[in-house]
Formats: sequence, structure tokens, C-alpha cells
Amino acid sequence: MANVSKLLYSTVADVSFLLEIEPEDDAKADLLEAKEKIRNRLRDAFAEKSKGLFGTSIRPRFFTQGSHSYKTLNEPAWPPEQQMDLDDGCYLPMSFVKGARPSQASALFFQFVDGVLKGLAEEEGWEFKEKDTCCRVVISSLAHIDIPLYAIPDAEFVLLEKALSANATFAEDRRRDTWDALPSDSVLLAHRREDWKVSDPRKIKTWFLAAVEVFGEKLRRICRYLKAWRDHHKPELDSVSSILLMVCAWKAFNEIRRPFIPDREDQALLAVLERLPAYLESAVANPTDPDEDINRLSTEDRKIAAKCAREFADSLRTTIATVTDPGHAVLKTQGSLGLRVPDRPDLVSVAETAKVTVLSQPQKEVAAPVVGRSQSG
Repeated sequence: MANVSKLLYSTVADVSFLLEIEPEDDAKADLLEAKEKIRNRLRDAFAEKSKGLFGTSIRPRFFTQGSHSYKTLNEPAWPPEQQMDLDDGCYLPMSFVKGARPSQASALFFQFVDGVLKGLAEEEGWEFKEKDTCCRVVISSLAHIDIPLYAIPDAEFVLLEKALSANATFAEDRRRDTWDALPSDSVLLAHRREDWKVSDPRKIKTWFLAAVEVFGEKLRRICRYLKAWRDHHKPELDSVSSILLMVCAWKAFNEIRRPFIPDREDQALLAVLERLPAYLESAVANPTDPDEDINRLSTEDRKIAAKCAREFADSLRTTIATVTDPGHAVLKTQGSLGLRVPDRPDLVSVAETAKVTVLSQPQKEVAAPVVGRSQSG
């Protein structure tokens, strides 16, 4: 009966799966540096050209969202096919949208930002890509930055600008550059094929951070393990979104209820995995909008994802319940999560009752096999 909790996470050991999937400091610094270069270039471009192109001077606002802001960012398992990403939303006032037909406004927004970022990418040796809901800048084989484009109500945008311009220090500007400074409704996301879609990514961030407040950092860690499991099983689980896994982990914690969530890391992960296949096979409501199903997997992909989740749950359950050899426990954990699980049997503890059961078995003597004579023909 193996306890593999310290393989996953440890407050004392210098190695663990969580540490192995944590992005390197240099990689995180490169992402933040690239983000600032992108912001500065877009600010300068809007300051110089927005009056002539849009009929009014526009100063965009930027807000980081997604895994980087949730603190669930993992090192990619299989680069360059998989990459770390940073989502940095670019916000303009709603009058930009209403000044022209929606299709014209979204197209102009994308055209302008695409042109600016293509020039920057060429200077920096990056790669620019057009995505349906954003502009993507690939800064290395390990990472890219997505810039989704949003519009918000003018009155709120003006109030935000006044609040920001009243601050003189960089620290204060950073403090006010948060989702709370924007309105909670009427946020539109530009889409290359569908013009504009109502979308407020703040709501998911607010929900997740509140969930971590309720359940503690263990919820965040479980989300990261699930994302790393998804990434390891490429390409079967490529279509499983990070937000879907995060909501599933939260649903499981809610069902279990906080007082009954296991203290052990491996048992807490197993408790989520035992519920995960059923979640992946059915609709999963967005916690911030119950009418929205965030499980966008096809019927076939749902079956595949549920099968993989069931196999992970079965393997971990067997490890916890029956495995008595620490080395075997390491191998089984690596089979589910990959070789970033450290090869450290010393971090695996086996219940004393299991050790006693093994050691107490009488030694059996097996007779040597009888080897018959052979004749060459």
C-alpha cells in the first residue's frame, strides 16, 4: 500500500513532480519581457495612428488572463507542439465597435493589431500567427503570447483611464491594472469569423481564485496535475481544455466537501480522478454561467478522454491499495504522468501493515525444474 504523495508534491524534498512541471525562471522572465514589449509597441502604435485610422485617439488597456494569472502554468511536456502560453487581453472603448458595422469594426481592430505585431515579431525574430479569437506571437519553441481583443463600455473605459492617469507611480499603476477596474458585463471579444462575442474572462478568474480561497492550494495543485496528465497523453487528450479540467476538479472538491477532502496528495488526486470520467462524458456547466456547457469535446473525444481518465484512476487506485514496492510505485506513477515524475523510490512510503504482510509469508522452496536430455537429429 504505497503513498506516492511526496512524488507529486513535497514541502521538504528538493524534487517532486510539481517542481518538475514548474516553468524555469528564465522562461517565465522571457514571457513577461515579451509581454511588456508587445504592450509598449501597441500603446505607441495606437498613440501615433489611432486618430487617423479610427477618427479618435485611443489608448488601449491590457489585462493578463488565463493560466498565467491563475498560477496554473506548466512547463510543456512535448515542445514545440505544446507551449506555455500567456494571454494578455487588449481593451478598447465600445465606441470603437459602434462607430461602424460590427464586422467592419472587428476586422479593422484585427488588421491594425496584426500589422503592428507582425512588424514587432520580425524585429525580434518571433513568429506571428492569426487565430480566430486572438493574435498569437510565438516567442520561442517553448512559449507564445496570445492577445485577444476586447471592447468595453465607453463610460467605464473613461473612468478607468482617469483613475489610471491620476497615479504617478509604477507600483500603483500595476496595482490598479486588475480585472476589478473593469465592468462585469457588456464585454465583447473580437472574433475573426463571427465578428464579436459576449465574453468576460474576468468571471472565470474571479471564480477560480475564490475556489482556491475555499479549498486551499491543493485545488490549484490538482488542476496542474490534471493539465500535466493531459499534456503527457498527446495526442489523445489534445482537445481537453484546461478550463474544463479546472472546473471538473472544482466539481469533485465540491461533491466531496472541504472537511472530507483527503489530506494525502495522492488520495486527493484519486478522489478527483474517480469522478472525472463521468464529468468528461457529460455536460459541464460553466460555474459563472450555468447555461453554458464548457465541455466542448465531440462525442468521440469524450469517450477517449473518459477512457484515459478511468485508466489513470485505476492505476493510481492500484498503487495506493496494493503496491508494496516503492520502485514499482514510481514506475506506475510515471506511466500515468510521464518521466517528469522523479525516479525517487525513497520518496514513496509503504504502510507498515503491507511490509509485515510481505515479510511474514513463509519462504517457499521451489524444486529445480527437471531438464530432459536432448538429442541432435
